[in-house]
Amino acid sequence: MGMSGLSVAVSGLNAAQTGLYVTGHNMANVDTEGYARQRPVQADFLYSRVGENDLGIFQKGLGTDIKGIVQLRDRFLDEAYRIENSRLGFYSVKADAGSEVEAIIGEMQSRYNFQSVLLDLWNALNELSTHPEGLETRGNFIATSVAFVTKAEDVFNRLFEYQHNLDGQIRIKVKEINGLISDIDRLNNKISEAVMAGDHANDYRDQRNVCLDKLSAILPIDIREKWDSTVSITTEGKELLANGKKTHIGLKYTAQEYSFVEPVLTPGDEILPASLPREEFTPLFTFIEPVNATYGNDSGSLKALMLSRGTRPANHRGVGGLPAYPADSDGDYRQGNDEYSLENCFIPMVMQDVDTLVYEVTAMINDRFAPYTAAGLRDTAAPFDLTGTQSYTEVFKRKIMDREDAITYTRIQETPGNFYSLYTNGNLVVNPVLLQPGGANLLALSRSGDREDNRLVLELIEGWNSLITGQSGDKVSVDDGYKQLISFIGAETSADLNFVNEQSLLTAQIDEKRGRTMGVSLDEELKNMMIYQHAYGAAARILSVIDSMLDRVINNTGAV
Repeated sequence: MGMSGLSVAVSGLNAAQTGLYVTGHNMANVDTEGYARQRPVQADFLYSRVGENDLGIFQKGLGTDIKGIVQLRDRFLDEAYRIENSRLGFYSVKADAGSEVEAIIGEMQSRYNFQSVLLDLWNALNELSTHPEGLETRGNFIATSVAFVTKAEDVFNRLFEYQHNLDGQIRIKVKEINGLISDIDRLNNKISEAVMAGDHANDYRDQRNVCLDKLSAILPIDIREKWDSTVSITTEGKELLANGKKTHIGLKYTAQEYSFVEPVLTPGDEILPASLPREEFTPLFTFIEPVNATYGNDSGSLKALMLSRGTRPANHRGVGGLPAYPADSDGDYRQGNDEYSLENCFIPMVMQDVDTLVYEVTAMINDRFAPYTAAGLRDTAAPFDLTGTQSYTEVFKRKIMDREDAITYTRIQETPGNFYSLYTNGNLVVNPVLLQPGGANLLALSRSGDREDNRLVLELIEGWNSLITGQSGDKVSVDDGYKQLISFIGAETSADLNFVNEQSLLTAQIDEKRGRTMGVSLDEELKNMMIYQHAYGAAARILSVIDSMLDRVINNTGAV
């Protein structure tokens, strides 16, 4: 055994020592988030030619070489996990929003929910029809009208408050995205430097993969690894990180009159004004088409937050009584962002449906008690109150504006875009004159002046039963219209919860497969440690034998 035997033994010693180090490193990181177990890659070192004959060339190996230390990861599983994790983040937010809206409207409460208030108003109308001249039935109708307006405004305020809550989450998510992009960029640099220096940088890669997993829950991301081991990141065709350059995600107000924001690509931290021309900013998302599983664009919790919150509150006139966005110079609305509007946003849709129901009920009652002609003039066929006067006293009024001009007695119509002109949640009250002592006398219920005439109340009851436009376009009762609204919310929430359950199961299955590939098993690592220990011991014994042989040759040759 010559010097080549010594190099073989040394290489075996080094290989076993590397194996022990990697095994120990795996065991030390068994509970580290995102850690992928590592393995040393061993291969034959060079061969020495010792001769040849008719049978072939004779060689002997010069030892074992460590080609590198690799991670046991499956890139395809990583990609599949991030795709499904992004969809899970989207539907988790939508399901949470649906559950919150159900709770706000009050269907889970035992008594004071919207349906019970509607039922009380319906019962008050029926009682009024049996005893229209009774002060107690009139007073009960006024009291239930107050409860109706109070509950409707409570629902509106809580929905609006929840919009603000979602808006705050959007701001947090944008900050989190920028932080993750910065972390990934920093890790890119460390990995590139380590690789150029001949190191494997696997621990840095694990940290980067954790950041990418977290980012995938917020945004749909596309990842490409370059030759220098850095990664570039895009979302829906927009670069977030490429060639060492980060794209900062900023914020822009969605409307001048509200503090809601949307994410845009901008270099600064200052929130951009709502009036900024479209050509001076780039939205992070362009909602060219509906967002759902059919189009495959239902990914990321940030997008779900935006579509749940909407751009602003809504009422029976639409989104604030205005188009979803101001027109651009070419007359289009947001150039490709048309779908980010009332029709594609959950809470504004619910707000509009609830407000439409409230508006239809209050308008029907007001138009019976204080009717006007199509030209806006007082209808001479108006009913009489208990004093025998055609008082034109509306039951529900706007907080600031009166129903008619005080001089011309012409009706003041609603003006789209002017909140205070609308008979809408937040701007409705029961007429204060009805709440004063003797105010019940001013309810104009009689068509003929007869105090017991109940024809007008019967008209109200008939109108109640065919007032609301249902899902099929037919007129249905107020109760059925409300039930259809609740069914819509329940169906949306149930569908989202089903998606959450399916996505949770699918994501967990993929993550389990990843875990079987990259997870650390202490039993397996202990077995590998024993193997490397025995290999180390064997290599050490070979070195010991060679050392003894060399000592005998050097020190004892020629001794007498």
